[in-house]
Amino acid sequence: MVFSVQQIKYELLGYIKEFDQTFENWFVGIAEDPRKTLVDIHGVALDTDRWIYKQALSFTAARTVQAYFLERLKTDGVMVTRGDENLDCVYAYYKTKHTKP
Repeated sequence: MVFSVQQIKYELLGYIKEFDQTFENWFVGIAEDPRKTLVDIHGVALDTDRWIYKQALSFTAARTVQAYFLERLKTDGVMVTRGDENLDCVYAYYKTKHTKP
């Protein structure tokens, strides 16, 4: 399912606030295949760690959401500045000792 910028912000904020409201403890990124990125790049354990992702309407929409979390809420993450329209999923995970930024 594809979500708007506002819907994704709302969903991610709700999820983050449910588990740990310290935004610096979360990493927010953009990926074409978020599950693969979470596991292969960040070392997230999908069955035990806290994570979420939502598909945006476009790459530009995904960037807008990511910028909100990185710039306004000060989550961890690396701002993605280039990508095609397949790069449209915004993900977040709770950082632990075994995850990697």
